[in-house]
Amino acid sequence: MIKAKDIKSKRKSIALNSTQLFCEKGFHKLTVSEVAQNVNIAKGSIYKYFDSKEDIVFAIIENAQEEYDTHLLDNILHCSSIIEKLITLFDLCISTTPEGIQRRIIYKEFISICLDNPSQQMIEFQKKIKIKYTSWIKDILQEGIDKKILKNDALNTAELFFTMGEGLLLLSHFDTHYNGNMLKSHINTLYSLIKIQER
Repeated sequence: MIKAKDIKSKRKSIALNSTQLFCEKGFHKLTVSEVAQNVNIAKGSIYKYFDSKEDIVFAIIENAQEEYDTHLLDNILHCSSIIEKLITLFDLCISTTPEGIQRRIIYKEFISICLDNPSQQMIEFQKKIKIKYTSWIKDILQEGIDKKILKNDALNTAELFFTMGEGLLLLSHFDTHYNGNMLKSHINTLYSLIKIQER
């Protein structure tokens, strides 16, 4: 019998090695056979680690999100201003690097699944993402308030910042007019409204 920690490790390995395939195929075109072939194991053996294709895709998304969050928090720590931290927090929507584009593809597929045919697991995961990111936005805004850079009611905009990023991410899937530069402009505009103006 396979140990639980070995199953977890193998799931992560399969997810990592299937990420590019998932980005190329998307959820609907991806097959379990392709995943198995891609990681050089028999199709039947995949089911030792995953219950279904949806479970494989969830592992890919979960793993990508975990890696991204680690990378993101590290980048925010190296920012010198509140506005820079806010813009960095939305790197997923803005980045033009190959990694950034791949992460955006993964997240768009995740949102597509959530809108089309969500499992309870996917719905709960999306809720956790929203809570986590809104909390990080509040932490950045609170820092700005504490430093007397932002107005005391700046925390009220946390949900608005999050919704702007999510909305632009969705719209960019259908219309290239909605891009990272537009989001940066929106963030700067909202930031100017909550910033304490120098006299």
